[in-house]
Amino acid sequence: MNNANNLIRYTKFATIVFIVLAVLADAFGFIIVPYIVRIWADKTDMFSMIALSVVYYVGSVGAFVVLISFYRLLGNMGRDIVFDVKNTKIMKIIAVTCFLMGADCIVGTIAWFGTIYVGVICFFMTMVILCVRAVFEKAIEMKNDLDLTI
Repeated sequence: MNNANNLIRYTKFATIVFIVLAVLADAFGFIIVPYIVRIWADKTDMFSMIALSVVYYVGSVGAFVVLISFYRLLGNMGRDIVFDVKNTKIMKIIAVTCFLMGADCIVGTIAWFGTIYVGVICFFMTMVILCVRAVFEKAIEMKNDLDLTI
């Protein structure tokens, strides 16, 4: 059990590090977005700059929602609240946010086709999270059935 608690503690710390990195990415977005547009996308028009800025900052909001929700999920697990409806609701929030971030990136393809790769990754993560959520829901159902038989 101590190993699991250490893993949760380290993962919570890593999540905080990612939140800090996301804050820094937002703070320096005025440098990062033009770099992406000019160097990676090889675009110089104002439409691409504005469109990819919108995609960047909308995705940033999604990243914060996912990271904070993940931190809450880890907090529940650290308190031994694992197979609980609260966790499936948090997973649903994460899955919906990942899906919306994927859609955001797909919309970004009007300015640069390269955003499709991040969009596909977001859609894949949505499927993974929904599968884990289904496993949790089944475990909750089995736990409730077991509680009724005792």
